[in-house]
Amino acid sequence: MKPKTLQRVWREIKEANADFFNLRTVISPDPDDDATRFYFIMMPNDGAMAHLTLVGTFYISEGYPETPPIVQLYTPTGRYNVDAYRSYLDREDKRSSTMCFDILRSEAQGGTWKPQYTLSSLFASLMSAIVSFYVAQQFGNDRPEYVSMENLRKVKESVTRTYKRYKDRLPDVPRIPLVEATTVPATCLFSPRKIVAGSPEIITSEPIYLQTESQEVHSFAVDLSSLHPGIVFSVILSNCKTDLLGKKSGTILVRNGVTATAARKLANGTTRWFYHGKPMNDGDMRLHVTIGREQMTFAYYEDGHLYVHGDSPVSRLSADHIGDVRGIPFYVHIYTKDKTAKEPVTIDVLDIGGKGYVHESVSEDERNDFGFELIQSSEAEEIPEHVGKPDAEEHGLDDGMMKEFSGLVLE
Repeated sequence: MKPKTLQRVWREIKEANADFFNLRTVISPDPDDDATRFYFIMMPNDGAMAHLTLVGTFYISEGYPETPPIVQLYTPTGRYNVDAYRSYLDREDKRSSTMCFDILRSEAQGGTWKPQYTLSSLFASLMSAIVSFYVAQQFGNDRPEYVSMENLRKVKESVTRTYKRYKDRLPDVPRIPLVEATTVPATCLFSPRKIVAGSPEIITSEPIYLQTESQEVHSFAVDLSSLHPGIVFSVILSNCKTDLLGKKSGTILVRNGVTATAARKLANGTTRWFYHGKPMNDGDMRLHVTIGREQMTFAYYEDGHLYVHGDSPVSRLSADHIGDVRGIPFYVHIYTKDKTAKEPVTIDVLDIGGKGYVHESVSEDERNDFGFELIQSSEAEEIPEHVGKPDAEEHGLDDGMMKEFSGLVLE
C-alpha cells in the first residue's frame, strides 16, 4: 500500500474509533501484520442485534479511495443483503465483500462509493442497513424484514459463537454508551394489576392530551419476565381506540414492542415501520413507558439504573413532528396476544410510585426520528396490504413476531 494511502487509512480509522457513540464501530489492525487488512466490531443500537457484537474484517486495495474497502462480516445475521455472499468466507481468495450494498461498489462499477467517502461514511451506511427495518434491493421496492422472539434467541446464539471464534484477533469491546433516563413526576396510566396475555387483547387508558405546554407526563411500568416466544406485547399511543395499525387515514399513532419493532403514522400519512431500541427478550424485563413533554420514551433497567430504550425517544410528539394535535384525545393501548394456547402468561403492571422516566435532551442533532438510521435507504414506507394474516391486520403486525414473516432465520 502506498505510504500516502496508508496514512489516510490510519487517519480515518482514528476518526471512526473516536466516534463510537454514533458509529458503534471499533477498528484494529490485523495481528498478523497484513497492512491491508483490519478487524472490526460493530455494536448496533437498534433492532434484533442491538447491543450485540458483530465481527468482521475489511481490506484496503491499491485503488483506495477510488475503490471501496472489501468488507467481510463473519457474524451471520439472516438478513438478505447483509448475508448475500457469505459463501465467500470459505474461499481462499478473501478479496470479495460478503454483503451486497451499493456503497461497496465504486460509481464506475454501478455503485455509490465516491473517493471522498471515508471509513466512517462506509460503516455509518452499513450500520444503517443492518438496523433498518427495510433492506435495500437492487431492483424494486426495499424489502421489510420482520423479527420473531424465537429468531432473536437464535441471533444471539450465533453472535456469541462467532465472537468467541475470533475473539483473540479482535479489538477490545468498549462499554456501550447508554443514556440514563431522567426521573420526573408522573401520573399513572394503568394501576397495578395482573394482565393475562391475550385476555383481553387490548387494554386502553383514559384519554390524555398532548402538546399542552405543561410539564405533565403520564407513565406506566410492566414486568415482562413471563414472556416467551409465543407472546406478543406492544404499546400503542393513538388518537383512535380501534385502529392500532394505522389503516385509517386520520389515525395518528406511535408504537413499539418487545422485538424493538416500532411504527409511526401521521394523519393522512402511511404507517412507517422501523427498529428502535433493544429487544426485551432477556435480562431485567421491567419496562417503563412515559408520555409527555413532547416525547414518548421507553426506559429499561440494567445494573440498577434506568436507561432510555434506544438512546432516543421512540417518537417526538411536537407539532413539528406529528402535526398540531392540541385538544385531540389520545389513548395508550397495551396490546397482548398468546399464540400458543398453553398455560396462561401473566404480565404484571407495576406501581410507578408517581415517577416517569424521560430522555432529557431531544435535540435535532442528536438523533433523527427513527433512532440510528443515518441514511435514508428506502422510499417504501408502507407495509404492503398483502402482508399479514387477518388477525394481524386487525390489531397490528404483532411487532413482527409471526414466524412466517421472520427475516432473521438462521441456518
